[in-house]
Amino acid sequence: MLNYICIRSLNNLSLKMFVVIITVAMILLSLCIPTMDRWSFLEKNLPEYLTNPYIDEIVICDENGNDANKIRARFPDPKIRLYVNDSCLGPYRNKRKVVSLAKHKFVCLMDSDNFAPLSYFEAWEAFLNGNEPNERVVYAPYRTIPQGDHKGFDYSLIRNVYITRNNFKYYWKNVGYITGSLYNTGNYIVSKSLFMASESDPEFKHLEGHRSTDVSDVIVQNYFIWKNGNGMMVVVPGMDYHHIVHEGSFYLQNSAHVNTSMLDNFMAY
Repeated sequence: MLNYICIRSLNNLSLKMFVVIITVAMILLSLCIPTMDRWSFLEKNLPEYLTNPYIDEIVICDENGNDANKIRARFPDPKIRLYVNDSCLGPYRNKRKVVSLAKHKFVCLMDSDNFAPLSYFEAWEAFLNGNEPNERVVYAPYRTIPQGDHKGFDYSLIRNVYITRNNFKYYWKNVGYITGSLYNTGNYIVSKSLFMASESDPEFKHLEGHRSTDVSDVIVQNYFIWKNGNGMMVVVPGMDYHHIVHEGSFYLQNSAHVNTSMLDNFMAY
């Protein structure tokens, strides 16, 4: 990326302009995609990701190999790293696996049926304003782009607010109509170290891979990012992405198994 700075100086009453070119290194990301039977979305989105200058590698963990086989045949690109799980891990553990395999310090975690356009990454870079990203911060989307019969989610009311270990329960209680969706949003940019260090408590380990945990996997992961990782979350203006609601959605198919009592206990004062 090139930034141009114009410097004017007066020399013998004549105006001279010097252009100084400063090269700012682009922060490269690992795009991490957990998937299972989402080829129709990946077929459309992968070409866009492959030409995205912010994405240096695409790491995909496939639960059953169906998507991986088609990706290998259609997109034999070394930028794509494919893994097929020996057994179905479920959303919670598969996301942790795909992030663990990333080679870069920061990752963009994106569901295989959703899509982050180039503007999503440009907004993140603009938010950083030339500074290094914070390894303790989850950079969350601003809103989702309306899709057909789904108007999308809008988190703009709490933009630039840092949600921390000390206040995340406050926002859940007082801005629940927004944070109820935001806390369940896992399509964000985060450091690999923060995501992987935020492990569940020992007494909840037996629930990993359980359907009630998997259907609430994002809230569970974000909860432990705050509680055990001492992380922060901030809604970044302009980080809009396509959140696709469809009949094959794992959440919609399994929403009856949401363990509301577990979530209430997590968020209790």
